[in-house]
Amino acid sequence: MARGSAIQSTLPQSGEPDLTKKTVKRNNKYVTVLVVIHLLINIVHGAAHQELHVTLPPAGMLFVIAVILLCPLLALDLLWTSQERLGLLLLTVSMAVSLVFGYYNHFLVHGSDHVSAQPPGPPGSVFVITAYLLFVTEAIGTFLGLYFLREQASNAPE
Repeated sequence: MARGSAIQSTLPQSGEPDLTKKTVKRNNKYVTVLVVIHLLINIVHGAAHQELHVTLPPAGMLFVIAVILLCPLLALDLLWTSQERLGLLLLTVSMAVSLVFGYYNHFLVHGSDHVSAQPPGPPGSVFVITAYLLFVTEAIGTFLGLYFLREQASNAPE
């Protein structure tokens, strides 16, 4: 069963698997919620970018699409297969580099993408709020990825 690693069956006292009672691993639940929230925030942030005419160079757009949007979704897909460790690794790396990219562009370098450069009003406020929310979700994603990788390594048979 390709997706079996994400589901743990409970064992009744007889020792036989009780396939009617399946529990989903908590790391899969947490990561799924995080990735969906991260995607939704990115969609709103991208809309604010459009509304405010804040553009990224082609390399920046490629990075956003490939690393910030697609990699966490691919990681999530892998997490629900037998490639759970690879999914956690991809999640951790993509969230960490997204965090650095966002910190650099939204908070460090003073340009059109910096939070302080946004005009007052709803689009500017949405831009700033979502920039902070992305920073928080990417930090949490990096932490969760590292935490679950460590937990997986400590539970691995020797």
